[in-house]
Amino acid sequence: MPNQPDELTLAEQLLVAEGCLVRAAAGHEAVRIGPRRAGLVVEVRLRGARRGARKAAVHRVERLAARRSLALWVRESKLCSPPHERRTRYHVRLRQPAEGGAVARRVLRLARYLNGAHDQRAVSLPGPPDHAAAVAELTASRFGAPLFDASTEEVHGPPDPPEHTDDAPRILDPTTASGLLALCLGAVGLGVAILVFLVIGGAMQRLDTPWRWALLGPGFALGGALGWFVAGRRLTRPRWLAAGNVIAAIFLFAGHQMMLMLPVEDKDVLWTTSLTVLGLVGTGLTAAGVWWALVPSWFSRNAHWIVPVVAAPLFFIVPWFGRLLYTLYLTTGFGIPVEGVPVTTYSLTYAALKPIGLAAAFALVFVAIAGWARHTYWGRVPGDAIPGFVLPVVATLYVVTALLVGLISAASARDDAAAAVSSGYNPPGYYGLHGKLMCVKPLSENIAVYNGPLVTDRPVLSFGSTGERIWLWGFQRRAGNAGNPRGSGSFPNGDKGAWVAMSVRLEDVTLTAPGKPDAARCG
Repeated sequence: MPNQPDELTLAEQLLVAEGCLVRAAAGHEAVRIGPRRAGLVVEVRLRGARRGARKAAVHRVERLAARRSLALWVRESKLCSPPHERRTRYHVRLRQPAEGGAVARRVLRLARYLNGAHDQRAVSLPGPPDHAAAVAELTASRFGAPLFDASTEEVHGPPDPPEHTDDAPRILDPTTASGLLALCLGAVGLGVAILVFLVIGGAMQRLDTPWRWALLGPGFALGGALGWFVAGRRLTRPRWLAAGNVIAAIFLFAGHQMMLMLPVEDKDVLWTTSLTVLGLVGTGLTAAGVWWALVPSWFSRNAHWIVPVVAAPLFFIVPWFGRLLYTLYLTTGFGIPVEGVPVTTYSLTYAALKPIGLAAAFALVFVAIAGWARHTYWGRVPGDAIPGFVLPVVATLYVVTALLVGLISAASARDDAAAAVSSGYNPPGYYGLHGKLMCVKPLSENIAVYNGPLVTDRPVLSFGSTGERIWLWGFQRRAGNAGNPRGSGSFPNGDKGAWVAMSVRLEDVTLTAPGKPDAARCG
């Protein structure tokens, strides 16, 4: 930039305000700058992928210069990675007493873990593991009280590297061709092993023979091989065997449960398994994107107060939304008020959680897209914040999706229930609300019936009662009803009439279940 003191001062202040480190070019850095010009060395620190980081840093500096009308441009740019120095941490624990039985010593060890007596001091040393250096530093240190006592305390940490290089575990270097190939093969092997675990778990659920339990043998054998492959160089044999078997058990159980919950035919097992694998991959990509979008960001820095503020209204909004769905299902679908059926707060919450959860998952996809854009420096000025358009878009999508999913699911459940009742069957349950077909018999000739006459020759639908009156929904033989939510129609046997809601006092009628589940007549 031009060698003018005012411009140099302004440029330095603006760049520092953007979080950059600025210093004047000196020595060999200023050799080719030219007359009447000054050079600044600007360090832009970014968080994200290496690919695109250099262009993002250049764009950040030049955009600041254009926005503030600075005669500044980037002459040379280079991607610099901060050095990562290896550190080894050692913890001080109390020694096990020599007296007492094995059970007593284990109980004492557990008690020390629970009350925090074990982890009272630690030291972090630079370089590879060196147990002797850690003991020497702790013995010579006078930091804090009480001091380190080798007679009652011991130092725990990673084992020292072997003296012979041939015995040292081989560390894969992804910058080399062989190391990168080994890492790629390892990732592919891990994915294939997980897929095999899911298939074995699904096969155990599908096969109807006692021999299906024999599949556990190759499953846990593959789990042991996976444990050796993943952590054989870093853990002892019992530990990597246990880790591999735990991974195998988790995915075997996941495959068994997925096959149990998914109503698929045998010919669709491969298709369902493929969709499951794609779903798991998509979930992983979404989780990574959400993490990159929220950490670090304004949300992560203010989560201690923004999360309680957002979560507090849910205590009132979730039951209200559930009541709205019940109103659509009962009042709009059957003409029965919500107050007239036994509905608990837990049922209202249960009805609202499904659409709210689906809407949250749908909204998180867009948050993940913003996180991937932030991680790869796409479509924005790099910084700590996600794009500004994401918050209103996600909030709008969340509200609209929750309403649409909830209302559509309630309307669909209402139609299914009405179709089942019209066919003479009990309707499926709706989030804790179970309707039943009942036969009604009045206890006297002259009883008060709201929206009568009372249907006594055919089963009527009842959702229960919460007071002195009970609401019923049945087929009346008459021309129609202006207030009938289902409108006029005909019964399967050809009778003309309308489906209407009726209300009577409980003390005036008796309700009994039909003799057969699909009975079309009562009496």
